[in-house]
Amino acid sequence: MTAPLVDLERRVADLRSAFDRAFGEPPAVATTITEDLLGIRIAGDAYALVVSELSGVVSGRKVVALPSRRAELLGVAGIRGGVVPVYALSGLLGYDAAPSTAAWLAICGSTDPVALAFDQLEGFLRVPREDLHAADRAEIPRRHVTQVVRVAGITRRVVDTRSTLAALQSAAGTSGSTKDK
Repeated sequence: MTAPLVDLERRVADLRSAFDRAFGEPPAVATTITEDLLGIRIAGDAYALVVSELSGVVSGRKVVALPSRRAELLGVAGIRGGVVPVYALSGLLGYDAAPSTAAWLAICGSTDPVALAFDQLEGFLRVPREDLHAADRAEIPRRHVTQVVRVAGITRRVVDTRSTLAALQSAAGTSGSTKDK
């Protein structure tokens, strides 16, 4: 055999041995507990939604306006074969102006889903849970924001969707459970 062929066979044998050894070792245990977030923008401000509190995210849905005394209620949209109320997350957080479009909808809840409309989806974020800190009410006066996180040099307010849904239920006069929301 030629030298390059011998080297190749040796390399293949080494790779096969390393592959086999990897299955013989116990799996690595993650030492850091993480939280999965969606980075979003509302009225230009950086926010995050906790992925485990959502049942989906959709875009490009037509929202049919409904008459309502609630400025935050944009209307309803067809999602997963059902009609879901769509609220402007900006209004629920205390911003004055509702978004001009409902570009993105975060679906919360499974029994009685609600869609929260927001401006921009910036991406998926996985952060160590210890990086989430309690929001300082003096610095961050927005409703339904209980935590903040700093990722890649950007401080994001973390929206508490459970608190948001509880406020919507309270305003609607329902007392349903928000456990699965």
